[in-house]
Amino acid sequence: MNIAIVIGVSVYADSHNNLPGCKNDAEVINNILINSGKFNNVLYINESETSAQTKELITNFISTNSNTEIEELFFYYSGHGEFINDEFYYILSDFDSKKRNQTSLQNTEIDDLIRNISPSLVIKVIDACQSGTTYIKDISVINKYFNESKTSFKKCYFMSSSLNDQSSYQDKNISFFTSSFVKSIKNHTSSEIRYKDIIDVISDDFAETKEQTPFFVIQADYTERFCTIGEKLKLYLTTIDKKDSKQKAKHSSLVELVKKDATEYADKTEALAMLALLKDKFELLKLDDNLNDIYDINVKLLDDYTGVPQKKTIASWLEKNKGEYFTTTTYETVYDEYDNELEVISGFDLKLDTPFRTISVDVIGKHLNLTKYNCTIIFFLSKRYCRIFYCINNYIEQGWDSETLNQKNIKWVTMDFKIKGKDNVINAISTVKRDIQKRVMDELKEKYNIPEEEPETNNHPNLPANSNAEFPETSDSK
Repeated sequence: MNIAIVIGVSVYADSHNNLPGCKNDAEVINNILINSGKFNNVLYINESETSAQTKELITNFISTNSNTEIEELFFYYSGHGEFINDEFYYILSDFDSKKRNQTSLQNTEIDDLIRNISPSLVIKVIDACQSGTTYIKDISVINKYFNESKTSFKKCYFMSSSLNDQSSYQDKNISFFTSSFVKSIKNHTSSEIRYKDIIDVISDDFAETKEQTPFFVIQADYTERFCTIGEKLKLYLTTIDKKDSKQKAKHSSLVELVKKDATEYADKTEALAMLALLKDKFELLKLDDNLNDIYDINVKLLDDYTGVPQKKTIASWLEKNKGEYFTTTTYETVYDEYDNELEVISGFDLKLDTPFRTISVDVIGKHLNLTKYNCTIIFFLSKRYCRIFYCINNYIEQGWDSETLNQKNIKWVTMDFKIKGKDNVINAISTVKRDIQKRVMDELKEKYNIPEEEPETNNHPNLPANSNAEFPETSDSK
């Protein structure tokens, strides 16, 4: 038998994070699987099922097929995703960050369930972004994660829509990655299509799109076929063409498209107003619950990047993303062991005059036994987005009146948000606040042996701020 699981999550408890294209994604993939005639049993989850319902449906589906020899299992997911603490989470409709394990599916959980039926071939197609935030220290971490995951199976193809420092994009009709997957089948010129053929089309489609780079993990010999493209499937693919044609007929004129797109761009006055709001909100920052009783917050606005740790890490990121923000990278001359002169990246700067360059947040204990922390935040601007980088580290005491910032294990986190919209700024600050609180609370738990089931203070919105890119048409990130 060949079986499949298709999951689409388009409606979330936090309606600001809805992804209308995901419902169509799952519907199209489900119809392709059914009309291919290859799959004997398909579990289709695409009606805003709760996390409990989704897990029950999957568990029952696996149990039902546990006594059957499974040749191939095809798993597809479209929706929000998050990679945190070395685990990838499929975010479900009732997701709550305070109940992450309960309200999402862990990739390891899916792997464990699949292993129960020992399929000869496992296919996982994941159309979801990692999240809106990422550690930029190691952008290969999620690729390594899925490479380790493949060792659980005899043969497998994993297709993921973006790297761990990117988002996956969609318009209101379909996600771009899934659209490319469907296109590979629609345009295939022979009657049988391999998984490698699909991967080749997707790779070519995104070759020039640096904002979203699909990646693939393969443990197979490239001969495995996705399906035979028979008359029934061809007929269904024709109906997709008709739907696309009708949709294109409804498209606005070029002038209307330009005007609509222009509404998301901010002028300099709006950008400075956003920075003023960012400043005001950070200056009012307080920790939640018990932490506010034992820690004070001191916020400083600095007009340069003096004291910013490991500036080269951020400068290297900016060098790889040239032209996206109003920034410039700086270089310095160094000499190798043979006295050869080399130009290496040393730092960065804004090309704009702004009231401040850096926000420094000190978290100061009210008692002598508490560690002092610092969160350094810097920002870069484009006409549409503000991208922030931040890192959280502790101070090392040199005496009662002396301290230095710990420069080891610096982890810069980055995310961006649209300049227009106060909620975007507030959500970004909430994300930074969440991470500050988590760092402090995690170390307090370890120090005082507080059990993990103790509730964490968390003022984080249900989903992280999204990382968006500029596409010709209006698009959303996942």
